[in-house]
Amino acid sequence: MSCKVHEINNYTFEARSDGPGRLQLWGSSGNLIAEIDFIDDNAPLPAPRFTLALDSATAYFKRSTLPGLINLLRKEKCVSVTMSTQPPGYVLVHSGMAPASAEMLQ
Repeated sequence: MSCKVHEINNYTFEARSDGPGRLQLWGSSGNLIAEIDFIDDNAPLPAPRFTLALDSATAYFKRSTLPGLINLLRKEKCVSVTMSTQPPGYVLVHSGMAPASAEMLQ
């Protein structure tokens, strides 16, 4: 079990005619940190996928979270992504300091 925090410096959003597309979060060296796919609010969330070194991840968020996530990225000066393989595994997009443990997420 492992946890890693990445600072986000930029983001891109791919909009689609059939609804929200994919959000890509980029690090300071231009590396892709996370890709977030948006799924229907009534669909179950698939588990996130990580690289072995937790250098990048693919995560799935409900479509209804998109406005709040974009607001966070636009307004906050320091945005990070925390990845954890601690069961059930998570990708957390947040401002400020990283959570100390998974218990803070519950």
